[in-house]
Amino acid sequence: MPFGISNAPAIFQRIIDQVIGGIPNSIAYLDDILITGANEEEHLQTLDMVLSKLLEFGFRCNPEKCLFFQDEVSYLGFIIDRHGKRPDPGRVEAIIKMPAPKNVKELEAFIGKVNYYGQFISNFSDKCKSLNHLRKQNTRWEWSQEYQKSFERLLQDISNTTTLVHFDAHLPLILETDASHYGIGAVLLHRYPDGSERPISHASKTLTTAERNYSQIEKEAFSIIFGIKKFHQYLAGRSFELNTDHKPLLAIFNPSKGIPVTAANKIQRWALYLMGYNYNIRFKPTRSHANADALSRLPIPDDNSFIDNDSLQVNLIQTQLIDQWPLKPNEIALATAKNDILNRVKNFVLTRWPLSFSRSQNRELIPYFNNRDSLSVVNDCILKDTRVIIPQQLHHRVVHMLHRGHLGIIKMKHLARTHCWWPNMDKDIIDMIKSCHICDKLQPLPKPQFKSWDEPRQVWSRLHMDFAGPFWNSKWLLIVDAKSKFPIVIDMGNDTTSKHLCDVLEHVIDWFGPPEKLAIDNGPPFNSYEMKNFYDIYAITHITTAPYHPASNGLAERFVRSFKEGMLKQQQTDQTNKVIALRNVLRSYRWPLHTSTGVPPAHMMFNSPIRTQLERMKPAEPVKQQQQPKYAVGKLVWTLQHQLNHRSQWQQAIITRNISSMVYEIQLSDGQHQKRHQNQIHLRHSSNNSSNEVDSLPDELSHAKTKSNPLEISPPSSPRFPHRHRRPPDRYAPS
Repeated sequence: MPFGISNAPAIFQRIIDQVIGGIPNSIAYLDDILITGANEEEHLQTLDMVLSKLLEFGFRCNPEKCLFFQDEVSYLGFIIDRHGKRPDPGRVEAIIKMPAPKNVKELEAFIGKVNYYGQFISNFSDKCKSLNHLRKQNTRWEWSQEYQKSFERLLQDISNTTTLVHFDAHLPLILETDASHYGIGAVLLHRYPDGSERPISHASKTLTTAERNYSQIEKEAFSIIFGIKKFHQYLAGRSFELNTDHKPLLAIFNPSKGIPVTAANKIQRWALYLMGYNYNIRFKPTRSHANADALSRLPIPDDNSFIDNDSLQVNLIQTQLIDQWPLKPNEIALATAKNDILNRVKNFVLTRWPLSFSRSQNRELIPYFNNRDSLSVVNDCILKDTRVIIPQQLHHRVVHMLHRGHLGIIKMKHLARTHCWWPNMDKDIIDMIKSCHICDKLQPLPKPQFKSWDEPRQVWSRLHMDFAGPFWNSKWLLIVDAKSKFPIVIDMGNDTTSKHLCDVLEHVIDWFGPPEKLAIDNGPPFNSYEMKNFYDIYAITHITTAPYHPASNGLAERFVRSFKEGMLKQQQTDQTNKVIALRNVLRSYRWPLHTSTGVPPAHMMFNSPIRTQLERMKPAEPVKQQQQPKYAVGKLVWTLQHQLNHRSQWQQAIITRNISSMVYEIQLSDGQHQKRHQNQIHLRHSSNNSSNEVDSLPDELSHAKTKSNPLEISPPSSPRFPHRHRRPPDRYAPS
């Protein structure tokens, strides 16, 4: 099971309950197992059963932590014997061993402590009367025997009347902690249904010399860690309320928020430790926090049962980092002591920062105030996390040490941020590098910066042109439209003279017209006298790029690459005809979608989609005729029959198929099928021998004709023009 998860105690409790479940006269709370019996024989029998079960499930017992055959034991904060249970005197030791106050501030802390439980002390005001006399203004401090007796009497009353209640798993738990400059205290309480709070146990500790150098926020956080570790047996696996009078810790230790990255490493480590507990943190003003505040201001002597080894290790690492710094720690400490601003910062770190600062009056302190949660004092040097804060008089020296090897800005900042800090440190480093003449002389090229060409308003308004090759025994002229990306490639052979170039561009203009602008490089053919005249004739704006900077004509250069790759692939596929290879390359570039525009270049260029082979795979959708045909299938019509060198004649025919709304397929009387426009036919009315005509139609047409007109009686029809009887001419014949 991983260490530190919130439900680990509950899981272990369930396991140990299953292990010793069913064994009489035994009970376990986490790893503490209590075994009893009515007599020695029964006790030994129960002990044997418990040890056998532990052996069976693979548990081991530490003999140094085991007690056997005891008349009374301390278990869960109580002394348990044959008479029952009573509070453990060790839990009220912190109150009984309170030293006598040495000044008014300590006296006020003590009275605040007893006042917190004053409702349980009879005649509380009378018992505090003599001590309150010392709290009056203009009263000289003199601790007499009378005051000592009152103090001891109150100690005895509070230790007796503040009876430590029995722990009840069904009542809410409260942990209150506080820290002073020299001590920390913690109180574990129960909140009862009537709203009253009664203590379960007290704890306090005098800070060591190293711990006194903690910043105030670190001391307050340390008191929380002390209280949780001290009362771990009560708090593990349970939800409890954590009260503190230090507001910044509400954001740092709030279980519903992330750990601030700007917090000191020590506080971040403690925040990770607290993630193993289920709690809600709450702010409690100092005036209502007297019970824990008094324990921190009047702590018992050094508590060797609680040593924060992790903090000692971190403090050792910080000291080693300072010793490794080229500047000696005593030089930095001496310069810090001479700096008025850092002296104020050091005092705030060791005591407590104000809740806010006036930016106009304390402008120099604002950077330190914004980083107050990560400041600490080690060996009279102020640290921000593990970095030494350098006084102003040493800034110039430290910057030159950082730039000793003429490092760049990034490396120099990284080196500085690893070891030291002061306000505007990055700006000082940048100014130092800018003023270094050696670095200026050996400065590399600046980072390339590019500006995109303006988007053309329409196609064929700006062209990009360049030569490619020679390859495949030719040089190639490449032209790309900036708007549509439509390419044109022309085989120039080996002739790239300006005259040949003008002739080729004339052919291009014949197809597409002259462009507005032409972007090219500084090649000799493009800047010749003939080309300049060509630009003037067609009013083309000639744009040349910077020499030796092909990226300026990036559109043409990129197509040169695509064109070369495409032609090379054609060669790899055994294509020997460069005309076919060129056609394949251009089609594969013009017809598919272009990645920059999302439209095929040919589609955008001509504003019309291209019918590729893939498009032809789709079935054609039926087109609904907008106009109904004038003549239906099976209609009898006259059709105009054209004859060579003769006048056209009308012949009888019948409609066999509607090709479109205006074009029909007809069948002549001799059986021939022809195509005629609507303007070449007109309706023929049925005659008496229409049945014979119908009989001559194909079966499907004759069936449809007779079925659709079963009772139709058509009047006799006649040709559109009247027939006349032609008589042979009476020619002259000599006798």
